[in-house]
Amino acid sequence: MSMMAENETGTARQGAVRIIPHGGPRRRTLCGELRLEGTGIHSGVPCSVLLIPREAGGVAFRHAGRDEEVAASLECARPELSDRRTVLESPSGTRFEQVEHLLAALESEGVSDLLIEQQGPEVPFLGGGSREFIEGIREAGIVELEETRPVLEVAQPLTLRDGHAVVAAMPHSGLRLSCFVEFPGTIVGSAGYSADLGGADVFFEEISRARTFAMAADIEKLRAAGLIRGGNLENAVVFDKDRYHNDSLHYPDEVVRHKIIDLLGDLSLLSCSLRGHFWAWRAGHRSHLRFAQRLHGEAESSS
Repeated sequence: MSMMAENETGTARQGAVRIIPHGGPRRRTLCGELRLEGTGIHSGVPCSVLLIPREAGGVAFRHAGRDEEVAASLECARPELSDRRTVLESPSGTRFEQVEHLLAALESEGVSDLLIEQQGPEVPFLGGGSREFIEGIREAGIVELEETRPVLEVAQPLTLRDGHAVVAAMPHSGLRLSCFVEFPGTIVGSAGYSADLGGADVFFEEISRARTFAMAADIEKLRAAGLIRGGNLENAVVFDKDRYHNDSLHYPDEVVRHKIIDLLGDLSLLSCSLRGHFWAWRAGHRSHLRFAQRLHGEAESSS
């Protein structure tokens, strides 16, 4: 979630990424509508989302009472605005913020087609991860559609350096995500976590409860900037030099596991079933989105 320098460099090879239009998993939507309510992490005000099933059109957002839809896609992603949360924006300026935890939940459950009607300035934060979104999705029920999703397959290694962040992808038979963080001089220190997400409940059981996080020394500065006004020790992990301020953690390495949620949510904007090992070191939303744009730009279509 840290700021990244503006310079970026990358390495790629011809044919490093392939888009396979057909043959992926079946597209999915919900069996019925689902409403989730909570508080916005940054605004601190009540927010809600109504998840509306549909059989085509991908995932899109709209504000309650308005007709304009903004696709959950790279075309609407705004990396330059995506510090500490992922931002989508239409050409007309309609904006949706803090979408990544919901998108990670949808991707983990294979939900590819859905209209999300938002009430309030951002997606509700709920428990600070993706668990409550997934629980709601499973309660609403999922139905498979006739069409299949395209597959984005990493065929050769590809790397993006963005300031002090590195994001990379390499071939893998399924979907594997690896994240690494460094907070020297704090209790978190250096940490890494990897997960193969092919197992039915790997994301749900081992990752989805991981909450967002912040250093205690940064709290007042972030609030002064209009951020994390809805944050508390129930929905966020707070740490400093030698301790966590929370009574307990959901996972012993909760901070780095939360980065897996962020990475999956951001990569979901590729609108494909993913096949590869995606690796992020000291990266935040801005670097994730720039790397996803690089993947899309390098992709070759394969029939």
